Amino acid sequence: MIIETPSGIILPGHPFFDEYLYGTLPPGWRNFAYHNSEFAFVGRAGSGILEAVSESEFNEYIEGGEYDERLEEMGENTDEYDY
Repeated sequence: MIIETPSGIILPGHPFFDEYLYGTLPPGWRNFAYHNSEFAFVGRAGSGILEAVSESEFNEYIEGGEYDERLEEMGENTDEYDY
């Protein structure tokens, strides 16, 4: 299995793939921020890939249950966050 290409692209299976993927801001986030003064980054359920979202999309992410799904994927106990 090839995990790094000759050009240096890190593919799934590389020891640093997850660290890089989850620690890097998404492409185009500056442009998004320029047009949306109130925004947040969310880790999408199913992939964990960061995405810049508007305030209303963030509220939908939290209230719609996707945040809880992401916590479960990461092995976090969602009950301790209920108030």
